[in-house]
Amino acid sequence: MTATAADIQGNPKKRRAILDAATTVFLREGFSRASVDAIAADAKVSKQTVYNHFGDKNTLFMAVTDAVQDMVVADIMELMDSGFPDPSRLTGPGDLRAALLDLTRAWIRAVYTGPLVDLRKLVDSEAEHHPELRERWFRNGPGRTYPRLNRLLTELARAGLLDVPQDVLAEPDLLAHQLTAPTGTDVRRIRPDMDFEAEFEKRVARGVDFFLRAYEPRS
Repeated sequence: MTATAADIQGNPKKRRAILDAATTVFLREGFSRASVDAIAADAKVSKQTVYNHFGDKNTLFMAVTDAVQDMVVADIMELMDSGFPDPSRLTGPGDLRAALLDLTRAWIRAVYTGPLVDLRKLVDSEAEHHPELRERWFRNGPGRTYPRLNRLLTELARAGLLDVPQDVLAEPDLLAHQLTAPTGTDVRRIRPDMDFEAEFEKRVARGVDFFLRAYEPRS
């Protein structure tokens, strides 16, 4: 049986159900052990319907990672485009620190906790056999969010709120990486026996303060 245009494009609810079920099954079973039968059962559709929409398990997995990344990227972009104050409203160091804390807190929670982390582990585990998965992951995630964050931080530097050397500004995405990546790595080191929320807040604040000390305006 071949897929018709209606099968592929006319059932967004069914496609969404398959993606949700596939996310659950891939995270529970891992890529290799996950079966299309199990995904179809969780989605309450036929196995053929899964194939009609996605073709094969590899394509379905890429669609899952795309969907999860799209959701996280949309939230982060909204935060930077609409949620971050205009530089003219940041009248002092305290205002800048508070704004960067809010941004970094939301970024780290979205990128370094939750299903995105587990999916990234699956991508890494399959990268040896499917290197295009890792390339796709970076293109769809950091490849979209880092340039936008870097532009925002560059705007803060141009407004005189940060003192950033020109060679740092000229390096693509370096500021964005410095604000988020070390803190994200620090958050991932929180042990299960620790109070996660207390440690999370402490480590985000530590990362933002380290960034600000590096680039605070010199009087």
